[in-house]
Amino acid sequence: MEVAQPRWYERALVFTVQGVFFNAYFIGYLVSPKFAHRVVGYLEEEAIHSYTEFLAEVDRGNIENVPAPAIAIDYWRLPPDSTLRDVVVAVRADEAHHRDVNHFASDIHFQGRELKEAPAPVGYH
Repeated sequence: MEVAQPRWYERALVFTVQGVFFNAYFIGYLVSPKFAHRVVGYLEEEAIHSYTEFLAEVDRGNIENVPAPAIAIDYWRLPPDSTLRDVVVAVRADEAHHRDVNHFASDIHFQGRELKEAPAPVGYH
């Protein structure tokens, strides 16, 4: 938000879409947790692709590699001199972890088990 500085109507659109997605996901999860986790896993894969493309644009110089916002430095425990590129790399790694966790959760449900019966192995990401 600090980097893009969206206008009020752009923020309103994001809130609206999040509200619709949240409710649809909630209903979808009630119907089929396996399906819901798989969908999120695929959404995360798309996010990883988008962040990879974003990094390529930064590397080409098409997007300015500005200093990282303080909130990002604090959240991801980045060095104080971090840049936008460093933040995007950290976010992309987070998305990869979320992708793996959601595909793992879907696999567990596919096996007819509950997540509490089969936690992710130590070191799983």
